[in-house]
Amino acid sequence: MELNSFYDFYANNWITNAIIVVGATVIALLLAYLLPFFDNKICSKIGLNLQGGVSSSKNAGKSSLIRRTILNAAFVIYLCFLFYLVLLARTPNPDYVVRNAGFSIFTMTWQDIELPEEEFIEFYLNVMVFIPMGYLLPYIFRWFRNHAWSRSLLMCFVSSLVIENLQLITKRGTYDTADVIADTFGGFVGVALYMHRAYTLTNPEWKKDLKYYRRWKKLAKNGVLFPFAKRLSISRVILQATDEDEIWNFYVKDLGFQIKKIIIPKDVTQTNLLLSMGKTSLEVHCLNKNLDIPAQSIVLSHHNVDGIKRRLDKANITSECGTDPYTNHRILTVMGPDDTKIIFLES
Repeated sequence: MELNSFYDFYANNWITNAIIVVGATVIALLLAYLLPFFDNKICSKIGLNLQGGVSSSKNAGKSSLIRRTILNAAFVIYLCFLFYLVLLARTPNPDYVVRNAGFSIFTMTWQDIELPEEEFIEFYLNVMVFIPMGYLLPYIFRWFRNHAWSRSLLMCFVSSLVIENLQLITKRGTYDTADVIADTFGGFVGVALYMHRAYTLTNPEWKKDLKYYRRWKKLAKNGVLFPFAKRLSISRVILQATDEDEIWNFYVKDLGFQIKKIIIPKDVTQTNLLLSMGKTSLEVHCLNKNLDIPAQSIVLSHHNVDGIKRRLDKANITSECGTDPYTNHRILTVMGPDDTKIIFLES
């Protein structure tokens, strides 16, 4: 089947138009409500925890990989369908067509200018087509989930621009600013459905968390550092050690930290090392003499704790599995020089 636009989906009778509109709406709502429901049910049955806690299944890593593969495949299928619908299924126009409709569909309506009902149906279907994108991006991908609103909406907007430009270049369709608005709004609805359904399902205590967050925000807004809270993070941890060679062998040789700088103060036996790994920096003061060092701990977060565990085992570094009492996430604990605890927290 080939078409010039969504117009070709419609018949000139209200029954067919109603079926198209209702069908598109039902598909979008089924995606929003049934996907997280069955996903949560299946994962609960196989012992895979989607709420950030410890999974009861021994094959949690494998099950999680299979789940991600299925969801990624579903997203690829959706993209293929979208690409087919907006490009491949359309017959080329004889010339380039640009239509700067924008919000005119609404302004003309407010001015009592009668428009064909197909205009509204096309706008509505464009919204429906992009709801899955706004919904699936934060549902599947961690990067979008961390900033669901801003990143997902930006991706929907950029995707819509790419589609409109491809339609213009290939002459398969019309470059229409109203479509960009409709697509972006569809992404907004998709993210809203994700927050309403999927996020609340995998975060059952979201109301309590929101309550605590609002209480903290009210109390902390007069704090000195509150204006900088979003950009403020711990960039360096300071440790003390007794033996420089042990620090070198464990942190640099075994774990792979990079030595950024070495400082040897005058008239003392102490050596100061600045080590880094990604965005994490360790400042180690090597006293080079036998002293009782107080208890020290480092907490590093990463989503692939299973992968870290395998690498530690391969390097013959003993690690102990456990559960973080504050987040209920999995942790790996490794004992370093001077009984320093290096804790890997599953994020």
